[in-house]
Amino acid sequence: MFRNVTPEKAIAFVESIVALSHCWPLSSTATKSRIFRYKVLRSVLFLNSLLLLFPLSYAIYVHREDPVTFCKAVSLALAVVQIPLHSSFCINQYDRYQRLIEEMKSCCEKGNLHERRVFQQYVNKYGMYYAASAAWFYWTGSTVPIGTIFISDPFPTPAEYPFPVDSEPIRSIIFLQQSLVGLQCSSAMCINIFCALLMLFTAARFEILMNEIRTVNNVASFVKCVKKYYALKRYAKEVTNTARYTTLITLSISGIESVFAGIILIGRQPFAVKLQFISVCSTVLLGVFMCAWPADNLIHVSEDTMRAVYESKWYDQPLKIQKFILLMMIPQSPVVLRIRCIIPAFSLNYYCSFITNVMSMFTALRVVMYQDED
Repeated sequence: MFRNVTPEKAIAFVESIVALSHCWPLSSTATKSRIFRYKVLRSVLFLNSLLLLFPLSYAIYVHREDPVTFCKAVSLALAVVQIPLHSSFCINQYDRYQRLIEEMKSCCEKGNLHERRVFQQYVNKYGMYYAASAAWFYWTGSTVPIGTIFISDPFPTPAEYPFPVDSEPIRSIIFLQQSLVGLQCSSAMCINIFCALLMLFTAARFEILMNEIRTVNNVASFVKCVKKYYALKRYAKEVTNTARYTTLITLSISGIESVFAGIILIGRQPFAVKLQFISVCSTVLLGVFMCAWPADNLIHVSEDTMRAVYESKWYDQPLKIQKFILLMMIPQSPVVLRIRCIIPAFSLNYYCSFITNVMSMFTALRVVMYQDED
């Protein structure tokens, strides 16, 4: 099925799954009325997340003596807090996202046959995985309200309100509001897929340039390729500069979330409750992987682009061209998604170390809890 998905359809798919987060900017040609509706809806969804975040924060205080309810409230509050965090960052980076997306769409629409073939190869390679991940994110957001059918809790979360909530229609309104926030959390997790899309598109452009370098046979063409390389590198750095903040938010929340979800999984809780937190734990770890995989690929592709000149028939070229090729083969620094003093290089190696640290904390928690029970 995903073999027939075009790059334009892949972009439209990502735009649809992040709709509830409102991180996808409007076109620069959007009318004033459309921009106004966009901002109003974004503000309403932002406020909706806060309407659950504050009651969850109050629940953390109320149930501070109850380890199970406390951990559940903290875990869900962390899932909700990512909504205003991501939303605030996307508002701040609105113009940059708009430029990056419009250039991406323009390249896909105006690309020649070879360029579209490379873009299509990326869609075929990554499309099924990211589509399945998006489905998992939304399924996880749905399990929280669905799980209330099998447990005694009247609401999807243990949020505490300073007013009675047992009567109708207040009870139904709160249930629907909390369910909507669950879908907003799913959409916020899909922002990692949005960042992955930008990084994969950038990597595809590096591959296109790599193939072009292999076929050039004169100095003018080499100069043109070098200019394209540095222009593309500037674009790639803009992509990583936007993705690093999303990555930092995801990493921070995922690490803490995994610890508190682990407490629920270790404890003697009903299977329905554990199922909710198995989904939550799997989702946050998957969210980190969403960015780690394309970031790792971008490192290798950006580093190997200029080396592709060695794969051309440089030995058949005149001495002048061979000297120019020698200059082109000077090692170039790769495009790395990094956060100063926190993440030296976000890659699959870093992701493995992150998983190792999470498992170490999980093991330590298990030992402490079993000692307390004994």
